[in-house]
Amino acid sequence: MNLDEIIYKRKSHRHFKDEKLDEKTLNSIEDFIYTIEPLFDIETKFKITDKTEIRTPLRWYAPHYLAIFSKNAENYLINVGFIYQQVDLYLQLNGLGSCWIGLGSYTGDKIKCFEFIIFIGFGKVKGELYRNIEDFKRKSLDDISDEFDENLKPVLYAPSAINGQPWYFKHDNNVLDLYQIQPNIIKKRFLSKLVDIDIGIALAHLYLTNKDTFEVFIKDSPSKIKKHKYIISINI
Repeated sequence: MNLDEIIYKRKSHRHFKDEKLDEKTLNSIEDFIYTIEPLFDIETKFKITDKTEIRTPLRWYAPHYLAIFSKNAENYLINVGFIYQQVDLYLQLNGLGSCWIGLGSYTGDKIKCFEFIIFIGFGKVKGELYRNIEDFKRKSLDDISDEFDENLKPVLYAPSAINGQPWYFKHDNNVLDLYQIQPNIIKKRFLSKLVDIDIGIALAHLYLTNKDTFEVFIKDSPSKIKKHKYIISINI
């Protein structure tokens, strides 16, 4: 299998074996991360750590955590989602479970000029690693776009905070304009950072399924949609 095939099988795991991975496996994960091209020219850093350097209200723990950091710049959270969703898929491609963790803080040494963003917990799992495609609970293609478009199918299976799926696509000839559905006041208070990461995750799925043609650009005067925020335009 390849990364694009894992899109239709991945699941978020919260039940891990209490078993550390060997150094060779951890090194291979680091090596893969260094091969990923960012969506925007914004530097990120990461650290593979364990529960001794995290604080979270969650009642479960993973054997390992990928702590993700970034320079603070325009679209930096979208960039994080784009890069590290590819890592999430890589972990599952290689027989490991993983889960984005938006509730938590990093308690280890700070990295100068970098902001801690989010964790991905990972390790060997208890139970089934993958799920069947019919087990996904997602919106329909009609719900996420102004036109029925099979090319957007990979986005349906992108993970998002509380499964909010905060993306909407508008067609402009051969271009896709991507909008972020604006959260209500309550969700905005708790999810404002995470919905930007979610957009990057969705873009990662489009990129992996259209590697040879995928391009992004920002329009000067995009169409306006009520309660939606224009993010970016895509050629696939």
